[in-house]
Amino acid sequence: MSKPWSPQAKRLIAAGAMIFGGLVLYRVRSVVAPLALAMLVAYILNPLVGLLSKTKLSRTGATIIVYLLLISALVVIPSILVPPLVQQLISIDVDFTAILDSLRQLIARYRTVEFLGFSIDLYRVFVDIQGELATLVGSLASQSVAILRGAASSALWLIFILIISFYLLKDADQIPSYLGRLAPPGYQEELSQLMKEVGKIWDSFLRGQIILSSAVGGITAATMWIVGVKNALLLGIVAGILEIIPNLGPVLAALPAVALAFFLGSEHLALSNGWFTILVAGLYLAIQQVENNFLVPRIIGRSVNLHPMVVIVGAIGGAMIAGILGIFLAAPVLGSARILGGYLYRKFLQTDEALTPPTLPLEEISLEEKPETEKVSE
Repeated sequence: MSKPWSPQAKRLIAAGAMIFGGLVLYRVRSVVAPLALAMLVAYILNPLVGLLSKTKLSRTGATIIVYLLLISALVVIPSILVPPLVQQLISIDVDFTAILDSLRQLIARYRTVEFLGFSIDLYRVFVDIQGELATLVGSLASQSVAILRGAASSALWLIFILIISFYLLKDADQIPSYLGRLAPPGYQEELSQLMKEVGKIWDSFLRGQIILSSAVGGITAATMWIVGVKNALLLGIVAGILEIIPNLGPVLAALPAVALAFFLGSEHLALSNGWFTILVAGLYLAIQQVENNFLVPRIIGRSVNLHPMVVIVGAIGGAMIAGILGIFLAAPVLGSARILGGYLYRKFLQTDEALTPPTLPLEEISLEEKPETEKVSE
């Protein structure tokens, strides 16, 4: 049998493996996001497959049934939601000329604004806004071909995600035991405990976030439709998506609704645009209070146990790395990193004496054993 590697050789091989793995990950970085989505889909659908597997169905049969339902949903739901959504996008009738006239009148009344000793030239701000609007209209017209190409590429990636997630879901019950066998014998119990703690975060946050986003999006769309805000369905979808950003997301979701209320008014209520804008802002504030005080504690709770500022910074970093997917996964990834970081920190501070069970001194052992010896001799 060959000699074991020295500690220096182990460190060199580990460093080389990390560098090689980083280079490979960089070369195939375009596959990372679809692969993460495939793992996400498999993770979300795993409880349903596990529930069906408790019947007479095999794991493969349960996976096939769940994926038939998933594909049916991918076909039926867009066919129901896309036509009214497209109709709402087409019906967006924002009179940019009227908006510019309103801004011009405002500037004519208040040319310069003083704030904390600083003067703001509103005319320069108006010129910048006018240029941005012209650029926006031109870019929307020129990017139609790029949007069609992106849709074709997204269809191919969707097929890739479905195939990979199918095999991950089919073998999901064997993955934890396989990962446990990779750890050395002395660390298998610790690895199992870490996987359970990380799994609790992903279970409670990820599935809870999907339920919370759906609930907030549905409440927002219904409320805006009742009071007569145009494009209520689109506003509900925006509110559901931005719900993944704590504290800041609801504020960003309210901005387009307030703008539509101010410039377009209500379709149902006989209110002026100003009062209607105040009403819409108040409704968004009420929805946020219901979310913070009723929905979040019951759906998500304190599963991640992170300060909102940390989650916001993580969401910004996730957006820079992986876009919307990075924003969505920022909180559970940070929560998992907190658990793993705490484990490594405790391991670094742990000494050899802490690993060795305490033993009694030799004198105490002889004193305890001596009466038994005398009893036996008697």
